[in-house]
Amino acid sequence: MSNVIRPDFGRARRPEPDPDTRRAAEAICLYGEEAGYRVGLVADESETQGPVLTVFVGALDSEEVEAVAITPATPEGRADADAIGLAILRALEIVGRGRDPEPGEPA
Repeated sequence: MSNVIRPDFGRARRPEPDPDTRRAAEAICLYGEEAGYRVGLVADESETQGPVLTVFVGALDSEEVEAVAITPATPEGRADADAIGLAILRALEIVGRGRDPEPGEPA
């Protein structure tokens, strides 16, 4: 679970993901779009620890996304993932107020 937020978040630059580890997945939930980013949820059954739910964030102009939180694929994990996804979306909304919108993006 190298894609979760750790206490040293933002202090050290993460290595670029290995292209061989990238996977295509269909979002089971899209929480929304704010400040040029989309926030959503995917289910992943390929993890060694068992099925998980992964909250992701990605730029609207790209198909690439990054995992920002991982929870167990349980009803409680889904509730946690929903809370995390909506909190990230709200944070992006607040951050987005302080910048000029991109061309074609709603103000």
